[in-house]
Amino acid sequence: MIAKMKKIEAFSEDYRRRMSAETIACNKAGSWERVRQDWWYALIFFFDRAFYQGRSDKLSGNFERATFAALDKVLGGVSSDEKLSSLKRLSHWVQPDQWKAEENPLWVALSRKYEIDGEERGTGRERDKEMVLDSLRFVLSDCKDCNILKHSIEQIQNQNIAPLFRRLDDITSVGVKISSFFLRDTVFFYDLEARVRAEDYHYLIPIDVWVSKVADKLGIKADAETIAMTCLQNSISPVRFAIGLWYVGFHSFDVLLDML
Repeated sequence: MIAKMKKIEAFSEDYRRRMSAETIACNKAGSWERVRQDWWYALIFFFDRAFYQGRSDKLSGNFERATFAALDKVLGGVSSDEKLSSLKRLSHWVQPDQWKAEENPLWVALSRKYEIDGEERGTGRERDKEMVLDSLRFVLSDCKDCNILKHSIEQIQNQNIAPLFRRLDDITSVGVKISSFFLRDTVFFYDLEARVRAEDYHYLIPIDVWVSKVADKLGIKADAETIAMTCLQNSISPVRFAIGLWYVGFHSFDVLLDML
């Protein structure tokens, strides 16, 4: 089993290459470092994960891109700083009691449709709009420089993963899996694993159908604490292994072809 686990761990580098090419935030920013430094691209990095909630990737991607078209429209400005200034002026509207007010410009923009790949697309269901506004509230109220990624990196470096996880989980419609997904990728892409304590690894292991299927095949109970403990006992990175579990499950057909 250990040999198989190490092979699965190694697939994390395939994930790094694929996600560096496909992640909207990195594509728009041009580098992972710029994603970290710029609040706007950091927000995209977060939404690159938060919109993927048990529906097709294509549909989730359409919702995400329509959301950024809506935010571009209401915030205006060319630069990220200009967008942030606009958001701060609209901070009143990200409070939950104002979300669905008829005159809320953010809710109005999120309720329209936008042209995505030649077709009119919406920004998702009502819960998606609420997630966007609550995420903006978190950015404005909790995050240094209004940068959700920079804030999260600092919290991880200071070994405050548990309270950060709970705060992310509190964002409307984000939940446990998305919080773990975001934190796992933050640790992975920004090489922060040396700052993760053994007792905090389970916060970095999102459990979905792909992870569960591959873990079951290996004879590992598909829960985050068991996966983390099994990895640590066998000198395997829990973060890289968790990524590999998902990668092998989701891309099993591609992996099989590569082995032929």
